[in-house]
Amino acid sequence: MWKKIYSTIFTPRLDDEELGQHLESIKSSMPTPVFWLLGKTQSGKTSIIKALTGDSRAQIGNGMHSCTRTSFIYDFPDSQDCIMHFLDTRGLGEVDYEPDCDIKAFQEQAHVLIVVMKAMDHSQQAVMEAVRSIHKAKPDWPVIVAQTALHEGYPDPAFEHLSPYPFDTEDWTKIVPDNLRRSLLEQRTLFKGINAQFVPVDFTLPEDGYQPVNYGLEAFWRSLETALPHGIAMMLHDMKEIRKELHDAYSKAAHPHIIAYALTSAAAGAVPIPFVDIPIVTLIQAKMFQTIASIYNYKLDRKSWAEISSSLGITLLTNIGRRELIKLIPVYGSAASSALTAATTYALGKTLTVYFQNLRSGAALSSEVFRVIYKEQFELGQSMLKDYVNEIQHKVSK
Repeated sequence: MWKKIYSTIFTPRLDDEELGQHLESIKSSMPTPVFWLLGKTQSGKTSIIKALTGDSRAQIGNGMHSCTRTSFIYDFPDSQDCIMHFLDTRGLGEVDYEPDCDIKAFQEQAHVLIVVMKAMDHSQQAVMEAVRSIHKAKPDWPVIVAQTALHEGYPDPAFEHLSPYPFDTEDWTKIVPDNLRRSLLEQRTLFKGINAQFVPVDFTLPEDGYQPVNYGLEAFWRSLETALPHGIAMMLHDMKEIRKELHDAYSKAAHPHIIAYALTSAAAGAVPIPFVDIPIVTLIQAKMFQTIASIYNYKLDRKSWAEISSSLGITLLTNIGRRELIKLIPVYGSAASSALTAATTYALGKTLTVYFQNLRSGAALSSEVFRVIYKEQFELGQSMLKDYVNEIQHKVSK
């Protein structure tokens, strides 16, 4: 098994068309959430994507691609390792919009409808027509209303964001400036008959002069955690307790890819797929290894692999390859093996980011430290991904 893992990392079989077909089959079984952003142009939709993903607005703009006649989609972190989609409907209020095509295209996905309105904008007829049409067709989809650009309702440019964030308390109307309060309440009346969560936010640029720049982001995450089933929001949330010591830009870039590979490996354990010679889980983990190395601009070859094996401790890697993977290959296919496979893949990815991070900084950690990191991340992965893996199992069993 160890020889298979070793050869997998360096052979071109990772790019075989057959492997690609297997991975696509696995990914099709995974419940990928779609955040449907509905709002007028310049209402703040792109700022919301940026705040949730950490991607720059330039990256988001370049990553958007057309998926229906009137909508564009942004795959995060990318189309290959996608763990969530952002659907952006363009031109509301400028052209006639019929949501039927978008509903049909995404009706099987886990949805949250995020309605985006500038807090001081009351010309929302076109947006509300679309909201009512979608809600009538899919009344079970959660609705979150992001009331954006709060600073436009402040009495003067020197007025600062209210701290602590007041809008998740019952008394917020007593302390918010009068014009802003009236406008926020007036917008809420538009949603009569729709069970919606309202989250006032103000996502700005540093040069705008407001601190924090992502005002209300934690409240927005809380609304997602309420709206999304099966722990999806917890899995996606860039929480401090998840990141622990993994704070640099490289590990941030690697994080969503690790999640994607962990979930893909879990789905591989849930969906029995015949594959010759090498277990599919091993291939998935090897591809994750390549992806992480690429993010850190690290060239993999036989010499570097030997160095990594020595640094991490050969016992750790052989345990992953021999003890964990042998019992987690798809033929067993139980819910327990899927969850353990996901946690193993997650822990391996996180341990590798620590290794590459320390390699860049010139620090040297002992193999015992890496074992501790792996164990911590394995336990975290089990907790964080458990509900999502259960959802994969539920979907497969249908």
